Amino acid sequence: MTLAILAYLGPLLLLLIFITSTAANVATLKVLSAPNILQVGAVENIFVECLGCSGANLDVQVLAKNFPTESNQLASAHVTLTSPNFQAFATIKIPAKDFINDPQLKQHVVLEARFSDGTSLKKEVMVSFQAGYIFIQTDKPLYTPNTRVQYRMFGVTPSMAPISDDNDDASIINIHIVATVSLISGLYGNFYELPEIVSNGMWRVVASFQNNKHLNYSAEFEVKDYVLPGFEIKMTVERNFFYVEDKELSVDIQATYLFGQHVEGSTYVVFGIFDHNKEKHSLPASFQRLLLNKGKTKATLTREHILETYPEVEDLTGSSIYVSVSVLTQSGSEMVDAEKQGITIVNSPYTLHLTNTPKYFKPLMSFEVVVYAENPDGSPAKDLDLLVNPGGVSATTGRNGIARVPVNPPEHLNKLAISVSEGVTFVVIVRTNNPQVSDGREASATMTAVAYSSTLKSYLHIGVGSSDVQSRGQLVKFGRISTELLSVVLMLKVTKEMMPSFRIVAFYHDRGEVVSDAIWVDVEDTCMGSLKLGLKDGPKIHRPGDTFHYKITGDPGATVGLVAVDKGVYVLNNKHRLTQKKVWDIVQRYDTGCTPGGGLNGMQVFADAGLLFRSQNLETDNRHELKCPVSATRAKRESHVWDLRTTLLSEFAEPLACQCCLDGMSDTPLSYSCARRREYVLDGQLCADAFLRCCEEMAKLKAESKTEALLLARSQNMDIEFKDIGEIRTRTEFPESWLWMQYKLPLCTKENCMTTSLDKEVPLKDSITTWHLTGISLSPTHGICIDDSFTIVVQKDFFLDLRLPYSAVRGEQIEVKAVLHNYLSDEITAQVSLKEIPGVCSTASKRGQHVETVTVAAGGTLSVPFILIPMKHGRFPVEVKAWVAKLSLEDGVQRVLLVVEKYIVPHTPRSSQIYVT
Repeated sequence: MTLAILAYLGPLLLLLIFITSTAANVATLKVLSAPNILQVGAVENIFVECLGCSGANLDVQVLAKNFPTESNQLASAHVTLTSPNFQAFATIKIPAKDFINDPQLKQHVVLEARFSDGTSLKKEVMVSFQAGYIFIQTDKPLYTPNTRVQYRMFGVTPSMAPISDDNDDASIINIHIVATVSLISGLYGNFYELPEIVSNGMWRVVASFQNNKHLNYSAEFEVKDYVLPGFEIKMTVERNFFYVEDKELSVDIQATYLFGQHVEGSTYVVFGIFDHNKEKHSLPASFQRLLLNKGKTKATLTREHILETYPEVEDLTGSSIYVSVSVLTQSGSEMVDAEKQGITIVNSPYTLHLTNTPKYFKPLMSFEVVVYAENPDGSPAKDLDLLVNPGGVSATTGRNGIARVPVNPPEHLNKLAISVSEGVTFVVIVRTNNPQVSDGREASATMTAVAYSSTLKSYLHIGVGSSDVQSRGQLVKFGRISTELLSVVLMLKVTKEMMPSFRIVAFYHDRGEVVSDAIWVDVEDTCMGSLKLGLKDGPKIHRPGDTFHYKITGDPGATVGLVAVDKGVYVLNNKHRLTQKKVWDIVQRYDTGCTPGGGLNGMQVFADAGLLFRSQNLETDNRHELKCPVSATRAKRESHVWDLRTTLLSEFAEPLACQCCLDGMSDTPLSYSCARRREYVLDGQLCADAFLRCCEEMAKLKAESKTEALLLARSQNMDIEFKDIGEIRTRTEFPESWLWMQYKLPLCTKENCMTTSLDKEVPLKDSITTWHLTGISLSPTHGICIDDSFTIVVQKDFFLDLRLPYSAVRGEQIEVKAVLHNYLSDEITAQVSLKEIPGVCSTASKRGQHVETVTVAAGGTLSVPFILIPMKHGRFPVEVKAWVAKLSLEDGVQRVLLVVEKYIVPHTPRSSQIYVT
């Protein structure tokens, strides 16, 4: 028996092929196979074969002609089939100029294979204009008005090679609809200036190829008024769901400064419920005040907390729990709020899916059930015990939530399927097998498998001996084996062309019938090539302004784009970064295959795998839709939504009063008193009272927290150690992103090298933070690779942080805070100086500077407040310096205060777009 194998778009893949046939003989069969959707403008592999041929070589001409008249030859290629396999790929590229660029119009070509013995095989094939992918990177995911958005575009072919032919329409894009530009080596970069008056909300950079303007690729970013936080709050739970019979839910809370030190202070926690109508309801009994110990604490929601508001927990099944946290530093200098959502209340802790299980079984052969188990938040449920029927087979999910379970169809169905040509089915039932969960609450899934239909009762089965191992709608490999055995074991090396997933299609010819099977294999989301960012040498912790030596290692000849982003940006918004997983998710979206494997019969196996098949007497049905009738992939889940909330809702039952209380507790860029802010509340007396109550409580809390710090401050007339503060270096550069650079890695200097490196150095900016470095490489041979694992910590033993509001109103009194950090082992006495600001009234006015002496505890922080009253609108530099003369410790910071005539709440639309079409 001769078996042909197609791999349809390192590690080794164990391939098990089981064959059963009543009589397997070989007859001469000419074969033409290709993707059943051909991409216009892309290089396509067309498979031709002669099964049963021997002796002299066989020439084949592959043609693509216009449909239906075949009067115009669009592309052609010649190949020679040689002994022993008589198989080959012919490579063609169909130009776009002969088609109408209209996505609503279904267009086709005629694909023909002319064999030198006179045989001609023709097939009508649908075409698509999706001739590649565009990936877009912005320098950060969050912007304020009147700032610059920098972006890069990476254009690649379906094989992930850079698009670089300036004469090819696929390499041309339009910027802001009117200006056309070309990708250079697959890359294009530019910027967009956000105006000062701008719509807040979600924006998109939208791009498309010139030859397919109807297919858009985009990258999102957010525009709003904000100030970067000084620290981040992380909340983790052991399980991201609450089982209706659970006694409690614990949440670990950790507060860490952006430069890595832990935060000391108080944490205010309240839990709540998102009901079935997506409305929020706090659980007043759950309110807790906790102290941070080395930046950590734990909050607990008990079943009793829920029962005080909801007597029946089971009625909340399908709702979710949220936890709101506010952390106030020990010095009272800053409060940061965070919220964790999506802790689902469930009857059964897990959901089971059988979408990757083939829909067809082969009589007398084992049937592989592929189970995907997920937690309520959509994450994989690992180490979960399962029970699969028929057969009562036990299995356990892996770290990816997947279990592959071979089961045997019932014997009477095997006999029936052999005697009856079609319509035989059997039911697969999978459920979790947890002895601690009652039978009625075990998760389960059911599917019906249909018997493969073979006139001659010949069957073929492919099984994969490992998990997590088409590719991108392209044929990438072929081969043939001859065997008289009923089973064959092959080792197939997984190569870069097979990422992010691929299909294996195997078939043989038996007395005029083609017997086939296919299987879909997922590959781990890694790079096709390599990219690594790292330190060349020097300390792991740097100081502001230090020279930073870094090393880029990757594929020879690759172009690498870099960016460094302040960790504080990702604390506020971490959703819109371009990652390797997002790259492969976009690629996988255009998979032309429609099932995880198998098919009703030999021809349907090819069609479901996204392939056409044509021989002298057999062919697949013509495809007329770009999309599959039923998606075989799991639905994409929405990301969790993180909003900023504060607490103290327990006094209010009315939804309106709760919302007004939230408004009162929220931060404002202005320095209005609570009573003044209450004047702008227009929703009635109940709302105004709730607003004032919550606003004053929060103001009191902040005031109490900083009282101790203020008592430590002494008059400038006492024991000042004078210093020429002009000698103190002032830090002024605090970009949220920088290092927006592109480099080209050198080519190999020796034969067959895998990687090359580039050493660079650059002075660090003035921020004391953690910088996240992201590198994206585009290689002529290995596609896109993203490394976002590299961080740089910048810190000093003694420094100050100047906290300013995003903006202030002319004539209003505001408070700015100089926060001193002392990470020495001893208490220190420091002087703090505020420089006079022309156009702004302060304690330094008409004096040149105002100096205070303060004491900062060992390993502690201290907030020193200053009152400012801006008298003009505009931008004003606020400069504060601090020093400890005896220890030669010093620091200075200058930030710009934006002063406006009046504060206008910006309009916030659903979304805005920058078109790059």
